[in-house]
Amino acid sequence: MKNYLMFLILFLFLFSSDAFTQNDNASIGIFSGINLNSNSFEFDDEKNFMDTSYSNDTKTNFSMGVFAMYDIAKNFGIRIQGQYINKGGITKVNTYTGNNLTPIERSYRNSINYIQFSFFPQFNLPLNEKKSKSKAYINAGGYLSVKLSAKEYITYSTDYEEMSIEKDISKSIKGSDAGLIFGAGLVYGEFLIDVRYDLGLTNITEEAALKDFLKIKNRSINLSVGWTGGI
Repeated sequence: MKNYLMFLILFLFLFSSDAFTQNDNASIGIFSGINLNSNSFEFDDEKNFMDTSYSNDTKTNFSMGVFAMYDIAKNFGIRIQGQYINKGGITKVNTYTGNNLTPIERSYRNSINYIQFSFFPQFNLPLNEKKSKSKAYINAGGYLSVKLSAKEYITYSTDYEEMSIEKDISKSIKGSDAGLIFGAGLVYGEFLIDVRYDLGLTNITEEAALKDFLKIKNRSINLSVGWTGGI
């Protein structure tokens, strides 16, 4: 969290100068919301590797951040933002063990904390001529995330018992992630509503025993509200 606060201070220092905030075409603000996160899995030889069944579930987490928007033209601008975001997913694996083939369900809940930097061009559709900053928009671009920490919560359950453990998996997850962003939103006055899809392109597994044949990538749907009136 200390690193996150230092990042916020630096970001605000860069984009809150008089040259930026006094420009009618520019705005800075804050946002927060929820993320619907999951992981995608790709196996080089899934048939031989997976003698069990597995499924992916979505987990919900919180994010918050700061942003700067600059309108280059009436219908075109750019957006830069930085945020704290938690990604990962839930994977459930079903298998059998022992001579009596006791069914076991394992649930793996991965929680990966990132500082994420994003940059994307933005197409604007003005909504109210009297309020120059009121608009609908769509945007697309890219992101780069720096890992802060990573944990995995594992639950084993059978017909007879249930057990949970927590593991630090920071060394098993790559230190950075990168991908594409597709989004849309609405600004009215100084309020913002935003929806975004993060498509991870990086194989985030760093586990030596897995990374040669298993690719894990982040997926995230982000729903946010924000304030564009400056900070």
